[in-house]
Amino acid sequence: MFEFEGQKYRAALGRFPDGTPAEIFIDAIGKAGSAIQTHVETAAILASLLMQYGVPLTVIKHSIAGPLAAALDPFDDGGAPMT
Repeated sequence: MFEFEGQKYRAALGRFPDGTPAEIFIDAIGKAGSAIQTHVETAAILASLLMQYGVPLTVIKHSIAGPLAAALDPFDDGGAPMT
């Protein structure tokens, strides 16, 4: 769990069998059905698609801001290409 601009979030990373990141899941705690929950879910889906096409987390994080970037911080691969 982490906090961004006063809102608490929970994030989890799914991985491919070889351990590389495959998808991110993010929830805005206490905001089920809200616009903020819809936005973070949509952002997570788009980031997951990028990961599945081999875009490194460092590149994704360089292009985004907000709670999704904060959620990806603990999982950053340091720029290593994903295979």
